[in-house]
Amino acid sequence: MCSEWMSIVVDIILTFVTAFMAFETYKMAKSTKASVEEMEISRKEANSAEVIMYFKVESHRIYLVIENVGNTIAKNVNISYEPELTNSNGFTFEKLKQIDFLPPNYQIKTFFDMMNTYYKKYGEDPKINVKISFENIYGDIVKREYKSDLDYLKSVRTLTSEKDSVETSLHNIYKEMEKFNKKNN
Repeated sequence: MCSEWMSIVVDIILTFVTAFMAFETYKMAKSTKASVEEMEISRKEANSAEVIMYFKVESHRIYLVIENVGNTIAKNVNISYEPELTNSNGFTFEKLKQIDFLPPNYQIKTFFDMMNTYYKKYGEDPKINVKISFENIYGDIVKREYKSDLDYLKSVRTLTSEKDSVETSLHNIYKEMEKFNKKNN
């Protein structure tokens, strides 16, 4: 009789141990699944396209740049702005609103305006709401929306004013050197 009770106690203990191990295995499987899903999201993000639009200033010229900074092609790129993006000549850049595809690390750079002409006409930096959507290689439609504030161009305009330019500084140094050389010769 005693051995029967021992057998029942051992069976009960083994049942609890088995149930505990099954529960722990379930938790590990759930954790592994979450980890795999996170790795899949990371892989998709690392291998996805990423289209951005920005302004670039070079030698008092403003360029409009649309760039795929991602690692794969972006298809069916659609860009909209609010208010309408217009340069000082009234050009609205309609042809850049729909782009069939952008290869990875590729940019479309187009002349937008001269800084002084633009600011003389509009007097202030526009605040533009940009909406970009595109299809990535996985067939997902990616949508981005952000505000593009061109206020930073005021700093660039001030820093690159003719008074503070490198060329002007070098010219002034050259003139001072000429004066110095004339005095010492």
